[in-house]
Amino acid sequence: MSTVELKAPQLPPAVRDVVDGLAALPAVRSVRVAGSRARGNPTGPDSDWDILVYTDTLPARDELRRLLPPGAGSSGDRFEPHTANPGHPFQETEFTVPVSPRIDVCLRPLAHLRQEEERAVRGAFTVHSYPKTAGGVPSYILLSEAALSAPVHGDVGAPACPGALVAAAVPWWRGRASCALLLALDHVAAGEPLGALEHVLAAATSVAHARLISQGRWYPITKRLLGEAGALDGGARERMAGLSAGRLTEAAVRQVADALEVDVDSGLGWLARGEHMGPGRQG
Repeated sequence: MSTVELKAPQLPPAVRDVVDGLAALPAVRSVRVAGSRARGNPTGPDSDWDILVYTDTLPARDELRRLLPPGAGSSGDRFEPHTANPGHPFQETEFTVPVSPRIDVCLRPLAHLRQEEERAVRGAFTVHSYPKTAGGVPSYILLSEAALSAPVHGDVGAPACPGALVAAAVPWWRGRASCALLLALDHVAAGEPLGALEHVLAAATSVAHARLISQGRWYPITKRLLGEAGALDGGARERMAGLSAGRLTEAAVRQVADALEVDVDSGLGWLARGEHMGPGRQG
């Protein structure tokens, strides 16, 4: 499935200075604008700038420090690039440029992106725990952000969504939604409505993932995920908004399942196959 390359927005001087500095580093292959700025729907004039940098190797700390505006990163001002632990979905190094609006820079090993492209062609992916998004994040987020970002220097291409990934991901996310609603019913029966609500929300997020990938659309980390995916159409949003600790009953959970078009009982089969241990795993 094809992907249309986004056009980079006009960069204010502070952002342009950072982008030009990054582009001049020997290991850098591409610099791209990501997030709401690339999609053309920032939350406001003070919305952050997210900059993606694809590199052969990670630049040294001193090289990155030179990208900061005068006075920033001095002895009285901490400059701490954060590098993720091995196995993290992004395997990234990131830092913030302290200007207004803030500039968040994320450096990505280009080899990791290519590896994930190869896995996607085979229909392989992993779901990682990640605090910025409910229910975790799929490893193909690396392809998503490349496809949903706009190049301002160099290019890594806009990865298309392979048919094999769609075929593997849709049933997995649908199964996860079924399992989540099954667990919600268990929590209701145990008198734990707040625990039930957590699983209902996980089900809605899983349906959003399934709907996006079924259309060959990449998943963005965004506060608008449920709306963009259409996961809460058909009365589901009203059902979800009406849930509370006092009203979360078995009947309410099943009404949400109907609105999300999820077969709760199929969650048992999903568990029996060992899919809860990770996409593609069999018990």
